[in-house]
Amino acid sequence: MKALKYLLLILILLNIPTFSIAFISPGLGSATSMLLLLCVIIFYFMEEKLRPIIPLVILGLSYYMISSLSYTEDTSEFIKDLIKYFIFILGIRKFASLTSKQEICFILLVGAFSIIINALLFSSAFGRYSGFYVNPNKAGFVCIIGFALTYSIKQKNIKLLSQFLFAIAGLMTLSRSFILLFVLVNIISIVIDKKNIITLVSGVIALVLILSLSSLQLNTDRFNALKSIFSDDVDTTTITKESRDETWAIYIDDILTNPIFGKGYKKLHGKPKGFYADNDIGVHNAFLMIIGEAGIIPLMIIVVLYLSMLFRSFNIFHEEPIYFLVSLLLLSYLMVSHNYFDNFLMLFLTVWLYDKLKSHDNTSLNTI
Repeated sequence: MKALKYLLLILILLNIPTFSIAFISPGLGSATSMLLLLCVIIFYFMEEKLRPIIPLVILGLSYYMISSLSYTEDTSEFIKDLIKYFIFILGIRKFASLTSKQEICFILLVGAFSIIINALLFSSAFGRYSGFYVNPNKAGFVCIIGFALTYSIKQKNIKLLSQFLFAIAGLMTLSRSFILLFVLVNIISIVIDKKNIITLVSGVIALVLILSLSSLQLNTDRFNALKSIFSDDVDTTTITKESRDETWAIYIDDILTNPIFGKGYKKLHGKPKGFYADNDIGVHNAFLMIIGEAGIIPLMIIVVLYLSMLFRSFNIFHEEPIYFLVSLLLLSYLMVSHNYFDNFLMLFLTVWLYDKLKSHDNTSLNTI
């Protein structure tokens, strides 16, 4: 079972199916996607059964049922996505409960290595790197989640090295979200323990190293904007260019057209012009995507789910501060990404956090 467990963790946390589709072949991508779901099913039947996360089940039912009302495209794609979501959500709870913070951290560290290797050995004119994660913004999210989980590592040297590598990899994505959340996580960690200021130092060293690597091919505009932060003339134009609020504004009219039931499945995901919409970038906000495609009911469910996890984790902040950090980062990522129901990494971390908070609640009740 251990081999199956780590195979499943690698497939989910290293984004193998999506990476295979993008860089190897669609056939291998489909095969690894099927392998992932097959592993979930096998693990489910071989281990003790746990109750699935009911809010995620209700969220999925409401989203797919309501968004299907206005869906007029290929039905097979819709059914396939629906089945994948429910297999994953219904089967992953026990697996998540058996996964530790350190296991997630070290596998994400492998993912961070892939970003560094991508930048050093497979540089491109685009100048933003993502390794196994295909999308630099998703890669930045992985790095900040991994960075937060390093606080669970007891060995000081391993912890500092891991934080340094996550910082280096995150900066190579040139993700504005990563940089902002990196600063936020460090501030919170210093509030937890003033000794954690050394982790901020490791981040500064990583930044200096990136800025000094003239041979590294980084996105010119974003790299220069990053350097301008340390000068008297900050490049605010590039820093705010194509910001998420500008992207959200593009879709506001679509959302307001039918906020009760939405416009239908994948209408706000972004496709080539002439497919679903005139914009091919997607709304880049899970909350706006859900209300725009399926209306206010699933929106209320997902908002309550993630806010409840944030408040519950805040209530045990002094006992388990990492849960609060992960909850805050998940909520932040939902604000800048519209891939949710097919994002197994995001769904796994959600189930994992929910399970840990539930287990803590049960433990607290048993001790009263």
